[in-house]
Order: sequence, then structure tokens, then C-alpha cells
Amino acid sequence: MDLSQVYGSSVGQASPLREYQEGRMLTVLREGREWPPQDPNVTNPQLTVLQIILLREHNRLADALTHLNPHWGDETVFQEARRINIAQYQHINYYEYLPIFLGAENMIKNKLIYPGVHGYVNDYNPNVDPAVLDEHATAAFRHFHTLIRGFLQLISENRQLLGAVRMSDWFNRPLLLEIGTTFEDLARGLTTQQMDFSDQFWSTEMTQFLFKRNNTVGGDLRATDIQRGRDHGLANYVTTRGACGLPVPKSFADMTDFISQENVKVLQHLYATPEDVDLVVAGSLENNVPGAQAGPTFLCILTEQFYRTRVADRFFYENGADPDTAFTPDQLEAIRRGASMARVLCDNADGIHIMQPKAFEQIKSGKPAKLDF
Repeated sequence: MDLSQVYGSSVGQASPLREYQEGRMLTVLREGREWPPQDPNVTNPQLTVLQIILLREHNRLADALTHLNPHWGDETVFQEARRINIAQYQHINYYEYLPIFLGAENMIKNKLIYPGVHGYVNDYNPNVDPAVLDEHATAAFRHFHTLIRGFLQLISENRQLLGAVRMSDWFNRPLLLEIGTTFEDLARGLTTQQMDFSDQFWSTEMTQFLFKRNNTVGGDLRATDIQRGRDHGLANYVTTRGACGLPVPKSFADMTDFISQENVKVLQHLYATPEDVDLVVAGSLENNVPGAQAGPTFLCILTEQFYRTRVADRFFYENGADPDTAFTPDQLEAIRRGASMARVLCDNADGIHIMQPKAFEQIKSGKPAKLDF
């Protein structure tokens, strides 16, 4: 939530990423468009689209701030653009993205969001641990790899299918994005193509061809997740349910409260006792809570994590307790009113001029509205 994917996690990491002129991040201009400098730590096209969009958004903000405040130096512009970019990103995540996965009602009930609020939300709590739960990073949040489609659609501005690219063909080859209009076509695809279902089934691109490069087959992300959970010493599924205040199964049959009888039979075949069952495995087999994209155990972990991430951060964008670091009330309202994934995409992808206002949701009927900012 600190946009470390754009700025790094330390001054040392941020320094070589900066242009040190008018608060801008370092970019390379090719064919009139800004791109990150080539880095050996390459990633997949989907993540790269988001990172480039957020990088361009920083420079867009920096240019606007320099125009409005020509007396500001590079450091002031950089820090202010960074602060606004992070605030927008936090707002988009908490009010647009997470309600889809955690359920809006669940988030309101657990004080993760405050729809319709005016002014500050001063819920910072210095007694809450801001660290990321291992159960979140190594199990619950990784469950959402089940949503990945193995083939990424390329969509035109009038929302016609132009083609598709196979995920495993382009792992760690983000230069695909600079071929013709692929960047914009793929960005539109990510706002048009339906995600896969939140269930126990994964695309074979993730379980048979992960990072295959020029080989016939590749790795298995699901097997890696299970092994990682064991390497990290995660508690088992039964113990984690108890930590969440959920009923603790005494037998395999008791697991049918959250998991289908068919899947419980498979678990009983694979594991000697209920205490042996991996959290990573059984958590993904639970039936989704209505309105959310996860079962009760993973939803418990995810809700707790994003609550901590919010209330343990004294710089969280809605917090106004410290006047030296808080946005003014007018600035905060401007972020709430104007920050959206749709606007960020329209502002920073040259060929995108039409976008549904809720970019994480598919268009149900009619045509996408043209955003006017």
C-alpha cells in the first residue's frame, strides 16, 4: 500500500529510480511514450501494465505540481507527487478493489472502509502491529491466483476482441507491451475480460507451464504455494480456524461445514489426520462467503490484514490526526471524488479514451461511458 512497486521500499532503492528534475521519476521516451528503464528483474505483462501506469501517474502529477508551483524544488515536487499517488492508490484499493473480494458489507462492519464519510477518519492505532501476516502473504492472498486467466485478451477501443496472448509465452518478457498498440489493448483487456472463478481450479498456465520459457513444460505455482507454506512453518488448517474464532474440526467429517463432502473425502485420502491438512490447501477448498471471493478462514485472514494495514499506518491517506502529514480536508475530498482506476488508466494510457467508471467491474449493458475529468 506504499507503492513500493513504483518507489522501492527505501531511500536507497528510490534514488536510482528518480530523474532529479522537477520531481519526476526516471523514464525512457520511445515513440513519444514514457517507459521504465530496462531492468534485469523483469516480470509478467499484467503486472508491468499496472506498474507503468502508476509510474506515468507520478510523472503526470509531478508535471501538474510544477506548473502550479514553479517555485518548488525537485524534492518538494517529488514528495508531494509521491504522497498523492500513494493516496490515490490506497483509495482505489480500499474503496474499489477490495470490496469485490472481501465484500463491501464485511469491510464496513469491520471498519476497513467508511462510504460517504466527510472529513478525516482518525482510526490510527499505534498499538496495532503493521507487519504482514505470514498466513496472508503465504496462503490467503495467494489464493487469488485462481482468478488468473491463462490467455490474456487484447481489446480495441470500441471493445472488439483483437486476439489473445498466452501467459506462459510471455512470462518475464514485458517487451510485448511495446509492440504496436499492445499496451493499450492489454490494459483494456484487463478491464473487459472476465476473471476466472474463485475456486479450487487453476489455469494450467499456472500449474503446468509457469515460467516455462523455451521448455516444453514449466513449474507449478500451486505446488510451490503448498511447499512455501510448509517452509514458512504456517499453522495447519484446523489451528488457523481456531485462531479466527471459527469452529475447530475434530474430524474430517467436521470440515463439511465449510468444504464440500466430495473434497473432504479427497482430503481424508491425502492426509492421515485433520491436523495434517495444509492451510493453503483446505482454505482454497472452502465455499465462498456470500458477497465475497473467499471462504470463512481466508476471509478472516484477509480482513484482519487489511484492517491492520490501514489502522497501523499513521500516514494512511484518510488519517488527519497529524496536521504536518495529513492532507487538507479539501485535498482529501478531491482524492475521494477523483481517484479511480478508470481515471488513472485514461490519464496514462495514450490510446484509452473510453472506460467504464468502475474499471474492476465488467460492463453489464449498454456502452462504456466516456470519462470527462
